[in-house]
Amino acid sequence: MERSTTNSRFSFRIALPWLGVILVSFAVSGCKDIERPPLWTLFSASTGSARVGVVTTDFGSNGRFSVITTEGFPLPGLSPIYSDAVARYQNNQVTVINRLGRDNIQVLEPAIGLLTVQEFSLGSGSNPHDYIRLSDAKGYAALYNRAYVQIVQPATGFLIGTISLAAYADVDGIPEADSMLQEGSSVYVALERLDRNQTNLPPVGVSKLVEINSGSDAIVAAYDFPSANPFGKMRRVVLGGVPHLVVPCPNRLGFLSAMDGGVVAFNLNTRTFRPGFLYAETTAGGDILDVEIASDTVGYATVLDAVFNKSLQKFNPTTGQKLAVLSFSPSSAGTISGLFLAPNGYLYAGDASFSQPGVRIYDTQRNDALVTPVPVSVGLRPFDFVYLP
Repeated sequence: MERSTTNSRFSFRIALPWLGVILVSFAVSGCKDIERPPLWTLFSASTGSARVGVVTTDFGSNGRFSVITTEGFPLPGLSPIYSDAVARYQNNQVTVINRLGRDNIQVLEPAIGLLTVQEFSLGSGSNPHDYIRLSDAKGYAALYNRAYVQIVQPATGFLIGTISLAAYADVDGIPEADSMLQEGSSVYVALERLDRNQTNLPPVGVSKLVEINSGSDAIVAAYDFPSANPFGKMRRVVLGGVPHLVVPCPNRLGFLSAMDGGVVAFNLNTRTFRPGFLYAETTAGGDILDVEIASDTVGYATVLDAVFNKSLQKFNPTTGQKLAVLSFSPSSAGTISGLFLAPNGYLYAGDASFSQPGVRIYDTQRNDALVTPVPVSVGLRPFDFVYLP
């Protein structure tokens, strides 16, 4: 697959062989307007017990946001979204970050059947990868194709300012801002720093973790990641009784795959990275793309090997030992996409296989037993998860 400086990350960085044809459809039809959901979605189970929202996609022109119960029963509500999207739950609403080709924020209201109650653009071609709503007056958007963080007024969707990241850009002038995490008055932004002038986007030097004071909108520090390319979602995890920011940093991945990365942890109290990896690629046997930590001794990771097979693995974050392989998906059959650990101990993994796509649910408190015998169908292929308390 040729390098593209405009495609979103999921289409050009993990370029699985079976995506080649359907990405043509994505490029041609990806800008189709988002349609309103059918009226019957107003009667969905929108309140009550906790649910899990699922971002789904056909990896072409269509995306949907679906909801299941924590036990895996599909609920009738759904909303059309973009085919390349991720989601957050904030302000009692679902925030959908529609990435390259839609380049906007879409807000869904669970109380009225996941209807879209707000949409606002972040600029054509900006390719937003994350969004944090700090208050009615201020929010931050991480833009993959820009050298700044966009400041937004969430109540109106107005773009009210920027925070320059130009000082941390690599040779192509763009630092590739990806995921964000808020801790108190600080917002941390992961900068991948990839060279768009070269095929397959190799990382350039060290990747950066930038800390922004959300009160002053000033960058107060920039920390060097111990491995390049912070690829997955940054998650807040308590390790040894101390809060940490945890994220996989696969360094060279996909067609550049090399056993040179792993899962890193940033101590949010001392603002320093822990030495070594919580889980190394040399142990996992491939590029680590996503991670969830259940405890000091149990973690889960999705791993992509050099020939694009994908596996869901269990590991010990303290010792770095591989404990088990929960599932394996050969490249010819599909992929594992999306990972989420709920407060009840259930682990949700997206099964984007061709034959029976859906959501696999594991009970981590019962030796990772499958909660449902087959993947829970959510219509299209799952891509991301969000918890709706």
